[in-house]
Amino acid sequence: MNDPLGAAETSDTHDLAGDPVPDRAPASHSAFTIELGRRIKRLRIERGLTLKDLEARGGISATHVSEIERGKASPTVGALGRIAVALGVRPALLVPGSGLPEIQVVRAAEREGSALKRGTLVVAPLTGPTHGARLGAHRMTLAPSDGPALTHRHEGEECVTVLSGSVEIRVGEESWVLNEGDAVHFRAHLTHSYANAGPLPAVIITASQPRFLH
Repeated sequence: MNDPLGAAETSDTHDLAGDPVPDRAPASHSAFTIELGRRIKRLRIERGLTLKDLEARGGISATHVSEIERGKASPTVGALGRIAVALGVRPALLVPGSGLPEIQVVRAAEREGSALKRGTLVVAPLTGPTHGARLGAHRMTLAPSDGPALTHRHEGEECVTVLSGSVEIRVGEESWVLNEGDAVHFRAHLTHSYANAGPLPAVIITASQPRFLH
């Protein structure tokens, strides 16, 4: 996975949950510990949770979770279990696997079965866990609404393609209305949002690097 934004980014950069994006983890920490922390952070961000939310849900201090996410501490089995409970996932999902396949097929039925609904947005994964994966893609369905279905910011970059309907996409201070077949590519540390700009449901495909867990 790419390093979070890197030292070139400004120190006041925050993720969508309102937490500071960390600097590079020390080289002395193992790749496993660093990747484990990144997986925990990405799952937390996807669920719109803060460090304090995890503390309240799992009974593990926000300070310790922050250290784990930054690769500066390795959680015990018990702590990992409490974090998993707070995130609503199986502990095995948090652990980077060395036995992951090189190729992963995601069937349509499996994708729809694992879809998540967040307000007017339905998110379904198009990619599954593969060994060393750095890219992730999702199919998002946006119901008609008066405002953005999702507003956030994160590490890396993102590409959005409209499959159907009309979508207003805002990145930083700029916005565009994209129609079927249109696409936009941007650095994802800029705050960005997706809003249905038409009377019917709209469908988009998002591809992001690094890969976000679902």
